[in-house]
Amino acid sequence: MKTVIVNTKKYVSKERIAKLVEKSDIKNVFDVFKDGIKYYFKHFPTLAKYMSFPVFGQILGLIIIAITTTIFNSILPNLITKYEIFQTPTTIISTAIIVTIPGLAIFLRAFWRYIAAYGTISSMTANMIKSGNIYDISAHNELINRSAGQYILLWLLLSVFGLFAIIPIFWVPALILFVYFVLIFQVFTLDEAHNSNGNAIASFKQSYGMIKGHFFSTLLLLFLVWLVSYVAIPQIFNWCSSKIGLASQIISTLKMDPDFTINVTPHLTAMKAVELVISTIIATIVTMFTLPMRTITWTLWYKKLAPKYNRELKKASKKSKVVKLDQRILDRAMEDYD
Repeated sequence: MKTVIVNTKKYVSKERIAKLVEKSDIKNVFDVFKDGIKYYFKHFPTLAKYMSFPVFGQILGLIIIAITTTIFNSILPNLITKYEIFQTPTTIISTAIIVTIPGLAIFLRAFWRYIAAYGTISSMTANMIKSGNIYDISAHNELINRSAGQYILLWLLLSVFGLFAIIPIFWVPALILFVYFVLIFQVFTLDEAHNSNGNAIASFKQSYGMIKGHFFSTLLLLFLVWLVSYVAIPQIFNWCSSKIGLASQIISTLKMDPDFTINVTPHLTAMKAVELVISTIIATIVTMFTLPMRTITWTLWYKKLAPKYNRELKKASKKSKVVKLDQRILDRAMEDYD
């Protein structure tokens, strides 16, 4: 009697595969989110030091501009009285511009360092994943500086996109496109294999290609990053400022009446106005300092999606190299053979 062994194959439906892929993607989202926060706080002293000038330099520049402009406006009547040259609008405008140059120079330098940080920290993160440490920051800065023209173009294109996003009718399309373009800085900085490194247009195209098929998982990651860096952490700092009574201390120092009503709509007391200003300043500064957290997270997500994207590119490249022979060439070859 013969024993017949039947090999049974387990067939999995497309719907089942899609669910498995989705679950795997969701797991990747939470792993990346967790690792992004972990790396950020692990290297917080280095990252905070790196972000100090980009953040506080912009504030310092604006303060210097405000001070120099105020001083100039206060002495302008005397200048007009004493010096005939200051009686012409051209001289007044030119002088007003000149006195803002020191503050403007500091602000622009810090602003450039801040927007460059999106690319620089992406490069730092890629190196950190390999070595476990952040070092040679000047080399990472140079990576962006040598592609400054294309990097500025990248920001200009993103700014134009942002202008359209302000219009309510474009909010939903803008959100969708923002999800697809969320990896542009990582692609610009890290991708060298497909010649998109340092290329603004190619960075948008490749980011779209990488997110395609991972839209909802990327949207979930975007929400989590936004929730922590734009809401949770700033709220913690604002809560601390309210607990120590920072607004009351400022009101007391300035000798203001906390119940004084400011004639705006809606009506605000001096205390409420100071609290609003403090919370806005704190939220802005904290959000700027959490930029590395966001950039690290998106670099980790880029690293997750890059292998699959590169495999698909290789497959497409192999297919494009297969040249189909023209039938007429085959016919002529057969005639010559005959």
